[in-house]
Amino acid sequence: MSEAHADLSCFDCHDGSAGKGEKESAHADLVEDPSDADAAGNVCANCHSRRASDFEKSVHYTLSGYLTTFEARSGLPATDANFQAAFQARCEGCHTSCGQCHISRPNSVKGGLVEEHEFLATPRQNDQCTACHGSRINDEYKGVHPGLQADVHYINGMLCFDCHSGGELHGGGTTPATRRDVFGAPACADCHPGPAAGDDGLTHHELHVDRVDCPVCHAQPYRNCYQCHVGEGGGKSHGLQFPSELDFRIGKNPIRNDIRPWNYVLLRHIPVYPEMYEAYGISSLATFDNLPTWKYATPHNIRRTTPQTASCNGCHMEQGLYLTASYLDSLVARGVGVDEETTANASVVANPPASPGPGPRRK
Repeated sequence: MSEAHADLSCFDCHDGSAGKGEKESAHADLVEDPSDADAAGNVCANCHSRRASDFEKSVHYTLSGYLTTFEARSGLPATDANFQAAFQARCEGCHTSCGQCHISRPNSVKGGLVEEHEFLATPRQNDQCTACHGSRINDEYKGVHPGLQADVHYINGMLCFDCHSGGELHGGGTTPATRRDVFGAPACADCHPGPAAGDDGLTHHELHVDRVDCPVCHAQPYRNCYQCHVGEGGGKSHGLQFPSELDFRIGKNPIRNDIRPWNYVLLRHIPVYPEMYEAYGISSLATFDNLPTWKYATPHNIRRTTPQTASCNGCHMEQGLYLTASYLDSLVARGVGVDEETTANASVVANPPASPGPGPRRK
C-alpha cells in the first residue's frame, strides 16, 4: 500500500461486514469496486471529493462522446430505450473508475491488481493507459506496425503523462460533448511554440501555420477501422466485420475553431454504418449523414522527418494522401464503405492543393 494510504485498513475502502474468520465470511458483502460511483457511492470521494466529483463527469466515466454522436446520427435522444440497451450491453463496460486506474487494471481488460493493493499516484502506461488504448495508440506510439517507426516522443523516453495531465484525465468538472472538448487537452504548441507559431525561421512552418495541422506533415500511416457491429449474437456480430487497415488521409477540418484553426488535418475512419443498432430495434440511423465518418485524427506516431516533409510535392501533388471523392467510391466498391458515407463526408473530402510557392503566409 502506498505511503499516503498506509494508515488505512482494508475496510476503510471495502465495506465488508465480517472482517475476520474464513475467506467466505471475511469477504461477505464486500464491495468489489468501491471506487465505482454507480456501485458504491465512490468511497474515494471520502478523501478526494473534488477529484471524484470531476471524474464522474469526465469522458472516461460517462463515455459522453458516444451519446453525443448517437443523437446527431439518429435524431433520437440518448435516453432512447433501444439505444440504452445497446449501450449497456456493448459500450458501458469500457467506462472506468478511480481504482481501475490507480490500483488495478481496467475491468474491460479483465482487471487484476497491479501491485497487490498498492495505490499508484500515477497510473502505469502499460497496465492502465494502453491496456485500453492499445490497438491504435499503443501500436502507433511504439512502432509495432511493420514498416513504420516508433513515435519520436516514445524513442526519447516520454510516457502518456508527459503530455496528458491528471487534470485532463480527471476532467474539468463539466461533461464534454466529445473527447475533443476535454479540459486541458495537450497541443503541439505546448512544447513546440516556435514551429507551431511559424516563427522558428523555417519557411514551410511560416507558410502552413494557419492552414495545416502539424501531424499532416509529421505523422505516419495509422489504423482505420470499418463497420463495427453491436449485435447480440456471436461470430461477426461482435467487433469489426472487416479488418482494420493502415492508411493516411488528409482532409478538410471537420471541427475548425479558434483552438484548431487549420484548413487541412488528418482524418481517421470510424467504424459506423446506418444499420449498426439493428439488433436492438433501431433499424437505421435516420440522420446518419449529419456527421462525417472520417473524423479529426491525432495519430501517436509522430516523426520529425516523413515522406511528406521531403519536398513540397510530398503533399501538394500526392493524390494518394487525400480523402478524395474517388477514394470514398473505391471503399464502397470494395464493400468496406457504404453509399451514405458519400453525403456524410462531403464537407471533409479534399484534393491536393496547388503548390503555393515562396511568399508570405496565406490563410
